[in-house]
Amino acid sequence: MITAFIAFGGNLGDVREAFRGARDELAALPGSGAVASSLLYTSAAIGPPGQPDYLNAVVGLGTELMPRTLLHEMQRIEERHGRVRDLRWGPRTLDLDLVAMDDTISDAADLTLPHPEMHARMFVLQPLCDLAPEWHHPRMGQTARELLESCIRAGQSPLDDGIPW
Repeated sequence: MITAFIAFGGNLGDVREAFRGARDELAALPGSGAVASSLLYTSAAIGPPGQPDYLNAVVGLGTELMPRTLLHEMQRIEERHGRVRDLRWGPRTLDLDLVAMDDTISDAADLTLPHPEMHARMFVLQPLCDLAPEWHHPRMGQTARELLESCIRAGQSPLDDGIPW
């Protein structure tokens, strides 16, 4: 079993309930089980102006699924929770991003691992550090904690203290 790190985001509806439901659905996938969850964090929306703030978290999922299979299952979970893909970076009920699977590297057209922007996103790195601060980015050669510290040195503000789910 390997660990898949999945970033959760949402800013429409009952986001906490969508997060809880999605976490349970991920744990119930075939060949999957152990789940660890970061704290919940609030971040400003990226994209079209006027959106409410996002809730963000990262979940570590123990799984035997192949990356592309897991990605497709995640997209089905998003759809069951009302996800509509009509506006890039628009508001959403649930956004699940496969950000890493241990040290797997993928450059497929439909799946890049690790996620190509994770190293610059405080709303991914801060919750990832709740779970795996020593996770090593296989392309960049840095730990999650080092990547987070690099974002802070570059001027990004840490998110407010996280809260339990």
